[in-house]
Amino acid sequence: MEEIEVKSFSLGEFATNAYFILNRKKKTYIIIDAPQGIKSIVENFSKKGFRPLSLFLTHGHIDHIQGLKELDLPFYIHYQDEEFLLKPELNLSSFLSSPLIIKKKPSLSKEDKIPLWESLTLEVIHTPGHTPGSVSFKLNNYLFSGDTLFYDSVGRTDFSYADFNLLCDSLKKITSFDENTIVFPGHGPSTTLKREKKHNPFLKECKPI
Repeated sequence: MEEIEVKSFSLGEFATNAYFILNRKKKTYIIIDAPQGIKSIVENFSKKGFRPLSLFLTHGHIDHIQGLKELDLPFYIHYQDEEFLLKPELNLSSFLSSPLIIKKKPSLSKEDKIPLWESLTLEVIHTPGHTPGSVSFKLNNYLFSGDTLFYDSVGRTDFSYADFNLLCDSLKKITSFDENTIVFPGHGPSTTLKREKKHNPFLKECKPI
């Protein structure tokens, strides 16, 4: 089994989490989400001899994709959020002084599992609700939930293309995993499914936030 290590960085004005999943033996890594300011983290890892392989986006809102302008890496986004890259009114940057348009072409892999290293694959789980193409990524007992599930909270559904009922279905899907699964959300601290199932008020009745 390949040994991996997860490094978390809260970046940009929205305090968005970027996750660097390191394979120390191979000196390579992948990235989950690309907030503003991610380039400096990549550069620091390069100085330590680490090479990035690819980047995976949980969804297409500005705080998770803004860093794409800073990097030249192959990146994945669910096909239902592809238009968010090109439309500021969807990625929520139309409310800001500098609307964001990403013209780089993403990978729209339809595979459920993406090979990473010899013995590890990244499982792509479609978890719509916050956006139509929101996904969570599962790697062993780690779950990168984007803006679907947070510590004591869940994703907002008051944005364009959001859907509360779909979010509830997605939450039921990911909370069916082993309760010891460690959750790394798009914002805030990490948690476990066991803790959230016990304490998260929005999971109990899937109440809108």
